Amino acid sequence: MQAPTRMSIDAVRAPVYYVDNTPSTLDVAASLLADTAIPTPHLTTIIADRQSAGRGRLGRSWVTPPGQALLASTIVSLPVSLPADALGWIVHACALSVREALATRLEPLGHAVSLKWPNDVLVDGARKVCGILAQLAPASSPYMTAVILGYGINIAQEAGTMPTAQATSLLAEGDKQAGTAPTSVAHALLGSILTGLDERIRSLITHGDAANAGLLTEAEQAMPLIGTRIVLASPTDAHGTPAREGIALGLAPTGALLLRTDDGTTEEINA
Repeated sequence: MQAPTRMSIDAVRAPVYYVDNTPSTLDVAASLLADTAIPTPHLTTIIADRQSAGRGRLGRSWVTPPGQALLASTIVSLPVSLPADALGWIVHACALSVREALATRLEPLGHAVSLKWPNDVLVDGARKVCGILAQLAPASSPYMTAVILGYGINIAQEAGTMPTAQATSLLAEGDKQAGTAPTSVAHALLGSILTGLDERIRSLITHGDAANAGLLTEAEQAMPLIGTRIVLASPTDAHGTPAREGIALGLAPTGALLLRTDDGTTEEINA
């Protein structure tokens, strides 16, 4: 694995490490956490130009041409005193921060940016521009819990060149700077994302739960599927075969999706 290099990015106070090519930034983040000689404070972030084995939810691959996306993993440090239910909100905090950063660029172009439970960021409710993955990792201190957030944002891919018709990029949505200066755009996005993530996690730690931290309302308002009838695959089915359907009522205190099925029961669906 290529050794990461420390770098400086405007508006980012936490350490940022860069690798040109890596199987996955999640793996680099885990390695840094395990190396006691390298400090990895809260929001330490690894970015790469290319991932050869980037992965998403259910083991799906995430492949993008070099230099055309923000490929990042951020280490989040949480006190062990944080209630267990709050841990499920870390990925939502990241998704909301990504949505906010992207909306700043895309809403002036006439686009809406929303969230699709559990881990996608969509443009106009239909086209995926970002995916997010969270995993627990051994913390460097017995008083802390570590979560690694991996996220990939499509920036400079041209329309028609992405692997699926449901994928999009900032450039494909009309953000011209994303095509002419993708690295600058990626760094600006990272600064905005980390600022928003820090604010939301600090609120979650202070209040102890998503409702009082304001995350519950913010997340539900960012998810157009709330209040609609949806069809879900099994959480372990990578092929997306429909397994249950019902009305999406909202989010549970754990961050799970509340689904009211046709027999009137309410289920908590975990990612």
